Amino acid sequence: MTTYTEIHRVPVRGLEVNISYGCNLQCEYCTHLGRFMKGTVPLEDLLLWYQSWNRKVRPKRVRILGGEPLLHPDLEIILYETRRYWQDSLITLITNGLLLPKMDGSIFYALKETETNVSVSKHFNDPYFNPLFASGIEVLRKHGIEPHILQNSGRWMKCYRIDEHGHARPYQSNPEKAWHICGVKNICTTLLDNCLYRCPQLACYSYAARKGFVPLEEWKAVLNYKPLTSDCTQEELEAFMKSGACEQCSICPEEFQYADMYEKINLFGHPLIKKLFCGDPNDDPT
Repeated sequence: MTTYTEIHRVPVRGLEVNISYGCNLQCEYCTHLGRFMKGTVPLEDLLLWYQSWNRKVRPKRVRILGGEPLLHPDLEIILYETRRYWQDSLITLITNGLLLPKMDGSIFYALKETETNVSVSKHFNDPYFNPLFASGIEVLRKHGIEPHILQNSGRWMKCYRIDEHGHARPYQSNPEKAWHICGVKNICTTLLDNCLYRCPQLACYSYAARKGFVPLEEWKAVLNYKPLTSDCTQEELEAFMKSGACEQCSICPEEFQYADMYEKINLFGHPLIKKLFCGDPNDDPT
């Protein structure tokens, strides 16, 4: 059995860490099911995961995301600890940006100190949303941080179905066909519960099923997936990273299916939401 050394840590193209399960938006077809889940990863759990896998993998990129990562009360500590454990990795915080104006200045200092990049996803093109998004970008630039803006307000690929009751339902696809068109295979290895998952869908959907955020009966397939545990050997990890389609790939579509104009629930058209984020609901949002 090969033991892990600094030289022999297994290369990983991308390591994703969802530090928050819930989100302050309720976008349909969110690949991480942020619309359905809630809560954050306890700091002590996250540090245990980092400690376990730092000796085993060498990720080129580490992405801190959610849900919405700005909801995590220990975000500042997480930024420093992520850099401490993954010193040679490109680290990126991915956020929808709406909470940036409410963040303490120490968060922006930590982002710069840890050389953490910031990607801000623009999920909507909406008269109520656009000024909020612009405010977050302005705050980052005020603190000397130039973000990468992800233009996600167009079509998004559906990774599950939504029924007439608003529940998330899996597809029943041919696993090989679903794997063939998968846009995240081999680039979004996900760390959750001290295990590695080959993609965020398997990680998030299995967590959601275990916690009762989605109907368990329909999502039993994901619970049969065996993620890689932290006591794995180097050979097991290398084989895991090279593996192809698995039975659980059937939960995703086998053909490209897009949500036209994101088929969003337009939260910003609701007067209470407008008041919460934009001030007086009688104000002109433009």
